[in-house]
Amino acid sequence: MTELLRRAGQIAAAGDQVPCDTEAAMAEIVALARAIDLAEAALAARLVVAEAGKGHHLFGRRSVGAWLAAATGSRAARAGERITLARQLSRLPQTAARLAEGSLSFGYAATISSAVRHLDDTETALAEPILVDLADASASTVEDVARAGQAIFETIDPEGRLARAAAKTERQHLTIADTFDGMGRVSGLLDPELKMQLKTWLEPLAVKTGSADTRSHARRMADALAIRLSEGGRRTVMHVSVTEQTLTGESDQPAHLEDGTSIPAADARRMAYSAELRRVLRDARGIVTDFGRSRRLASADQREAIIAKYGTCCREGCDVPAYLTEIDHIEPWYPTGRTDLDNLAPLCAPDNKWKSRHPDKVEIIDQGDGTVSMRFHRYPKLRARPWVSRR
Repeated sequence: MTELLRRAGQIAAAGDQVPCDTEAAMAEIVALARAIDLAEAALAARLVVAEAGKGHHLFGRRSVGAWLAAATGSRAARAGERITLARQLSRLPQTAARLAEGSLSFGYAATISSAVRHLDDTETALAEPILVDLADASASTVEDVARAGQAIFETIDPEGRLARAAAKTERQHLTIADTFDGMGRVSGLLDPELKMQLKTWLEPLAVKTGSADTRSHARRMADALAIRLSEGGRRTVMHVSVTEQTLTGESDQPAHLEDGTSIPAADARRMAYSAELRRVLRDARGIVTDFGRSRRLASADQREAIIAKYGTCCREGCDVPAYLTEIDHIEPWYPTGRTDLDNLAPLCAPDNKWKSRHPDKVEIIDQGDGTVSMRFHRYPKLRARPWVSRR
């Protein structure tokens, strides 16, 4: 074990020995992954001993899984995969042998173990060859094996489907945690129905808008959520504490949300005329000077007219339907922009936010038919690639 750790340390520290050739680097990646899989096989065998001896009690942990996560600095889900594998390998002779010889990856072995954990020994003996053969298929993935395992379970116990569906719903949860910089970390588990409802709700608005759209899929999903929740600003109700000087542009002092999170002055001004806000205005001394509502939004009739004129968000390349957009002032409301029909255009929530933060990078193009389009110079112009002969 000491020699293994020493050699692994040497490989990790030998940065100057990393191959520069792409194919060589990829070959070594596969070899290193295989070595890790072999280590996982050895780890599983030792976990059996640790759990049988209730070793977690020596460290004051409630389970071997909790001890493993803490001792190895791994996620609880990863520790759970390892524990499930260790518990099931004695019932999976093919999987155990293939994992130990390095011809089956940890991912496939863990997936097979998870698939049979609710089957009895006879059912497991029938299911294992099917799942191992599928893992060997060149076109299959770990997800394919997981789905096959679920199908086997559903075939064996069709009467339990309703109970399992109810159990999944009972397990679902959603958490929104504050981060130190005021952002929110969303995590949770949704049952299949709610998962598909959410994906169906967001995916149509999360497609790439063109070759220049370099946002990741995760970022596009977050933007789609912003679009859906804003519903064109019609249901956005927020409480923002902002000084009068910030709102009028005389100061760039940040505003604050209800939970104390600060937001830039430019965002506060944008929010003031893109959503109905219950506002708290204070003078420079912090004394409240006004508490009420301020209407800077387009009227219902104006909104309907804008939707009829445009159809989609007016930013070039964005196809978010106009009914899901916010009605934006072409010339900013502050200091002189008016809420007149010819000074209004639809922008989806992410584009409206970007425009307010980068007004100098927005080009307004008159379409000649009473509408405008907005071109965002969001990305630096690409340089032409020099021609290189491949011969």
